[in-house]
Amino acid sequence: MKPKREETVIVIDRHAEANQLKGWRRWLATGVGYLVFALAALVGLALFLGLAMTFLMVLAVAVPLAIVLAVIAYAMGYRKIDIRRDRF
Repeated sequence: MKPKREETVIVIDRHAEANQLKGWRRWLATGVGYLVFALAALVGLALFLGLAMTFLMVLAVAVPLAIVLAVIAYAMGYRKIDIRRDRF
C-alpha cells in the first residue's frame, strides 16, 4: 500500500509561537509564492532574451556592415594594405 502523502504546511514563527496557515490563508500564501516565482522567472527570461537578441543583431547587422565599409574604403583608396619588406 502506498504511503499517504502529507499536506504542505506553511509555518509562521512569531515570538517562538508556531502557527500553521490553514484554509484560504494557506491558498493565498501559496498563490502569492507562485506569483512571485513566476514574475522573477519572467524578468529573468526577458533579460536573457534581450541580451541574446542584442548579440544576434550585432552579428547580423554590424559585422557585415563593417566588412562592406572596409571593402568600400579599400576600393576607394582610403585603406591600402602596405607591406614593408625592408623593415627587418
